[in-house]
Amino acid sequence: MNILITGGTGFIGSAFCRQSSSDLIYVLSRQSESEVKAVCGAHVIPIASLKSLASDTCIDAIINLAGEGIAERRWSTKRKARLVASRIDTTEEVVALIKRLDHKPQVLISGSAVGFYGDQGQHIVDEGTVPNPEFSHQLCAAWERAALGAA
Repeated sequence: MNILITGGTGFIGSAFCRQSSSDLIYVLSRQSESEVKAVCGAHVIPIASLKSLASDTCIDAIINLAGEGIAERRWSTKRKARLVASRIDTTEEVVALIKRLDHKPQVLISGSAVGFYGDQGQHIVDEGTVPNPEFSHQLCAAWERAALGAA
């Protein structure tokens, strides 16, 4: 199976890459090739842009975990814009890639976050919980809407 993973150098992505027995794993990253291989394993193929993949590239599955780290700094207006762009823009690029590939992936797994529900305090949260309309919810909802473009 050939897999494309965005966010492959993050916490979940890097663990997946190191454990996967897939034939090929393309890892989209802003990091250098040597940094990607150090984090994800020597077997991955680092790419800097989805546009570098030819339309005849065979990708069976896409795992979209892209996004700048969310808990590293205070959420200033500028930081919020970067968090949104790193998720939405990449997801839109993934959807555009799927549309131009000759061999369409069988599956797109696009992770957003438990932040979808916003701050719920001490309340138990499940899929029926009404989200608080704050930044984390708006970000997750926009990210999920962007991924739906692949349907």
